[in-house]
Amino acid sequence: MTNQLRSAYTTFLRFKANVFLVVVAICFTLSACTENPQDENETLGTSTPNGFFGNMQSSDSFTPVQRDYIVELPRDHKSHPDFQLEWWYLTFVLSTEEGQEFGLQYTLFRFNTELNAPVSAKANANANANANANANANANAQNSAEVNAKSKSESSAETSASHSSEDNLHTNANNHIARNWSNGQQWMGHASLHTAEQHYFEERFASGGVGNAYVDQQPFATVIDDWVWKAAQAEVQTDAENKAMFPSVLEVAFGQSSTHHPVKINGKIPASAADSLSEPNDAPGVSAVKVSLNLDTYGPFIKQGDNGYSKKTQDERLRSYYYSQPFINAKGTLNIKGNSVKVTGKGWFDHEWTSHLANSEAMGWDWFSLHLDDGSKLMAFRMHAMNKNMKNSKSKHSEIFTTASYIAKNGTKETIEQANVSITPTAYETINEGGVVRAVPTIWRIQIPIKDIDVTTSPFKKGQWNNSLFPYYEGRVEIKGSHSGSGFMELTGY
Repeated sequence: MTNQLRSAYTTFLRFKANVFLVVVAICFTLSACTENPQDENETLGTSTPNGFFGNMQSSDSFTPVQRDYIVELPRDHKSHPDFQLEWWYLTFVLSTEEGQEFGLQYTLFRFNTELNAPVSAKANANANANANANANANANAQNSAEVNAKSKSESSAETSASHSSEDNLHTNANNHIARNWSNGQQWMGHASLHTAEQHYFEERFASGGVGNAYVDQQPFATVIDDWVWKAAQAEVQTDAENKAMFPSVLEVAFGQSSTHHPVKINGKIPASAADSLSEPNDAPGVSAVKVSLNLDTYGPFIKQGDNGYSKKTQDERLRSYYYSQPFINAKGTLNIKGNSVKVTGKGWFDHEWTSHLANSEAMGWDWFSLHLDDGSKLMAFRMHAMNKNMKNSKSKHSEIFTTASYIAKNGTKETIEQANVSITPTAYETINEGGVVRAVPTIWRIQIPIKDIDVTTSPFKKGQWNNSLFPYYEGRVEIKGSHSGSGFMELTGY
């Protein structure tokens, strides 16, 4: 019993140490993300993007993204813990019958924070197999000893084997607990709703292995606390891409209005996201927004880039696995401060995982998911990246890599290479959140001549900024020009 208590206490100390290291890392990253250095030569809109994920370090111990990997669905709806960074990302353009418009976002992020020994499903499977083999061997040895026990010495050997088996079981159990409470995975959830007048946002954090944040494959589910997105069908065939994830239900309750500024302590904004709480405008424990949406699809999943291999720079040093479901119908209710409204609209889902974007080279991106009026879809992004030889340079310019996917109404996808797409900012918005003034390009012109596309995207309202641990612009846009429509825009690194 003393050994068990000592082992449990050691596990608890390890857990505390890991929590402390994560908190230190978060605070350091937050500081790195929110700095916005300027000099006298900088003008509005010309500052160099900052790394979206701060100064997270890359490591060869993480599994790399390789071109020969085949993205398979529904298999790859799951979590990929060997990779450093992953997200499941839903956006919606919603409206009521009376014409009220909303922009809704839900994202679950997963980070692998162990540089030297990332936890892998394969490693866990091998460990479990070895543990089972050891247990079977011990059981067989014990049974054999019982059957052949004929002497006092043999009886003594049997007792010794039994104690050895019991010690192994305690060791395996303690190792399992230690893995679960410090498995190197950290989770972050974001939920955001924009009405015409208000913005509601909430950010949540959880450690992997505890049980309150995870992604299940069958039935598909993403969970962080009581935020749940879950598929209706428990089991599906291996080739049933859509049925593994849709139809599904999204239920989240979150938020205080961001029109209230963060509480200041001694006149200063708190250093950590956990301390940056909005002044309450609701009773404690009551969420301002409750979302319940039924989701279904009317088109195929789309593997972005080259069959799911998505390069973010021309030389492919920054890359990811990436697929989308742009054909989502959404229907349900939004309860906003006690007022329930029925909404319908379109949704877009992205799943992306990588070990090459959470570092200082990946400075930020300008990303668009657009529902065009003719039924087609357009994904386009412009990547800001720093070459290694620029790290010690005072240059205010970074490499820009641009690409797009044009998705026809019937689901046929065509990758648009950099030479055939132009994504250009035409107007900037000044964002003053968290004590930092930023110039953010919010009106864009997107041109794809080979598809007769020449559109301007504009935010449906000002101030669509998430002042989170990793601050970024995220919001609904309206489309005008050769096509009309609506969609979402995400701008990071500003």
